[in-house]
Amino acid sequence: MAESARPDVLLVPLIDVNWLVYAPFDPGRDFRVDPPKVEQSVGETRGLCRMLKDMTGGKFILSPHSGTYCRTGYYDGEMLDVYREAVEGGAELSIHLHEEIKGQGTRYMERDHMTTVYLDCKRRLENAGIRPVAYRGGHYAYTPFMNELLPQTGVFIDCSCSPGGNHPDREAIWVHAETTGWYLPMNPRLPAAGQARSQVFEIPIGADGDGAAYKNLLHVEQSELSNLQRVFNVIRERAQRTGEQQIVHSLFHTGSVGEPAWIERFKQFLAWVPNNGARFVTTVEAKAAFDARAKERAA
Repeated sequence: MAESARPDVLLVPLIDVNWLVYAPFDPGRDFRVDPPKVEQSVGETRGLCRMLKDMTGGKFILSPHSGTYCRTGYYDGEMLDVYREAVEGGAELSIHLHEEIKGQGTRYMERDHMTTVYLDCKRRLENAGIRPVAYRGGHYAYTPFMNELLPQTGVFIDCSCSPGGNHPDREAIWVHAETTGWYLPMNPRLPAAGQARSQVFEIPIGADGDGAAYKNLLHVEQSELSNLQRVFNVIRERAQRTGEQQIVHSLFHTGSVGEPAWIERFKQFLAWVPNNGARFVTTVEAKAAFDARAKERAA
């Protein structure tokens, strides 16, 4: 696997562990949420992890769904064996909450509820010998109190940000977000100037900075290879222009494994980026690289 000696971009391949049809915000699809297919997901996830091990050296993070319509299916049974295999190969786990109620809204602002379901997911992973290192909100949701909850429980990395996104109905408000890794201000919905920084290091989805539509993001299924390459090249050019190494994630879903065009696109993208200024990293490695650079500057 080729890679740049001094990469312009540190890229975390992020994999949501889920099922294919989940549209709680889409009235055009009657807010359709199909029943989860956890048994099918076991094979899909295991196969995808083995592919990623070969293509990234095990540098990726799994983000298993827990939410209103599938609370524990992806945090129980054989799925845990799949996660352990991935972690043994170098991968990481995050907690990924989907607190939507189809056609009615979300529960992301309910602090007691969020704390309860988050801690339950964390306990299930830890009881299986897996330490979650990050959090990710469903549909990019993130509320300011997560800046307190995560560090209190030993989690210091978040991957919820879609730069420029503004969906108050989903609690996904990122209008003041950076386009590279940074420490969140205590209220990330407001400008960072004048705010104390939290202990939570944010790794946003890779974005071209011109909007938060699918075409602007490194969301593999919702783009074409040529556009993913375009977005990535914008990120790389940003690094070269500013002198700041860019830290971002790309997004793919295990539920997409059964779509040949999507998995092939993902393979081609993963094969392309190491030869074009990127290095695959875990979230912990990305945070460590940022911290080391900050320490050098402060010296």
